[in-house]
Amino acid sequence: MTRLALFIALMLLSIAPVRAQVCTASISSINFGSIAPATSSSASVSGSVTVTCTGFVLNLPVRACINIGTGTAGASYAPRLAANGANTLQYNLYADTTGSTVWGSRHSASYGAVAVDIPLTLALGIASGSRTIPFYARMPAGQTSLVAGVYTSTFSGATQAEMTYQQYLLSAPSCSTLTPNSNPLSFTVSATVINDCTLAATNINFGTAGVLNSALSASGTLSVACTSDDPYSIALSAGSGSGASVADRRMTKAGGSEQVRYQLYQNAAFTTPWGDGTGGTATVAGTGTGASQAITVYARVLPQATPSAGNYMDTIVATITY
Repeated sequence: MTRLALFIALMLLSIAPVRAQVCTASISSINFGSIAPATSSSASVSGSVTVTCTGFVLNLPVRACINIGTGTAGASYAPRLAANGANTLQYNLYADTTGSTVWGSRHSASYGAVAVDIPLTLALGIASGSRTIPFYARMPAGQTSLVAGVYTSTFSGATQAEMTYQQYLLSAPSCSTLTPNSNPLSFTVSATVINDCTLAATNINFGTAGVLNSALSASGTLSVACTSDDPYSIALSAGSGSGASVADRRMTKAGGSEQVRYQLYQNAAFTTPWGDGTGGTATVAGTGTGASQAITVYARVLPQATPSAGNYMDTIVATITY
């Protein structure tokens, strides 16, 4: 009877399951969303990485290191790149909110980027532990030459994204040399550059005139900033004068109804009226560069019957289509 009991006990010990000591990691993709180079200065978003360790039988700490490479769109950490065909967008990934520590890899010591350490202290017994930390992505300002499209970079495989980990007794291993238990990760960085434009204008002032027996000339400026390679056209309205059209604009006396006729042109020779494409006028077409472009508006008052003295004004609406 005693031998049978001992035999059963040994059998129970031999079939007890052995728990694997494993750490896994998951990392979120980064999406900067819609970027308008002509109007946006910069963009910042954040992601997170979670490390989970299970099956460790001692309450010794575990060092887990997250290594992130340059991504498939570029070969540098200064900066990283996302690509849309041959076009590239600059950005970087950081371990801190201030953007002072570029998140790198044990393969990237020469770039000054660093792998990020995620220490875990496990409880007594067959232990498990989990920790989530944020990371940060920034797209710098000044990238006015970006063309519209979806920009991406992929991180996949040990040289681009991996976790290494090890349980240790006394001193923690360095992330720069920690190679055991390499687990590849996968995520993407993306941004969508959109066509966008801004439009600003200066006023046009003909100055002071007495008798309108000779032509008066003046000019103003439209400042246009559109996404690079984005075609646009600009139309000018008829104005607010009663009875006005794009072919016959009119300034109206302040506090009265008397008018002074005038016209707006695309050229200094005053031969191409600028309007909406009707009444013998044309719009002005251009292509964005990402930077501000100055377009001159030429104005002329032709000789006409002189109304009574006063201030004559009109309001024109400029509309940009892109």
